[in-house]
Amino acid sequence: MFQPKKVITAAALAVFASAGVSLSAQSNITVAMQLEPPHLDPTSAAAGAIDSVLYSNVFEGLTRFASDGSIIAGLAESWDISSDGTVYTFNLRSGVKFHDGTAMDANDVKFSLDRARAEDSTNAQKALFSGITDVTVVNNTTGKSFIRQT
Repeated sequence: MFQPKKVITAAALAVFASAGVSLSAQSNITVAMQLEPPHLDPTSAAAGAIDSVLYSNVFEGLTRFASDGSIIAGLAESWDISSDGTVYTFNLRSGVKFHDGTAMDANDVKFSLDRARAEDSTNAQKALFSGITDVTVVNNTTGKSFIRQT
């Protein structure tokens, strides 16, 4: 799990050490951010800070992009795409828990996708979900997304 405080502390120590600064004399550290998220709900605003600060630090998707542009596993450990390209079946990683200790399952994924693509959604990225026609839970660790063929 990504721990921003540890990364920031390690980076600061490396900077101080390379600059010849005595670490024992330092009692405070200031971290500057270009933007501050207005809130933690990525579906209710177009704020760029939500993307730059929260995604991958707080939120995780079913898949993500590797540095070379390939798609790699995230919360989904594997996925299958139907031969006609209209059904995506995601097999979820086991043992994933929310911050309060409750287990994540396919119902949570369905809720998130349905919320993001809902008619009344204010999600700034809503258009990305417009091709999804239905999300179905197969079992606790498997879900299907049906995509409109264009």
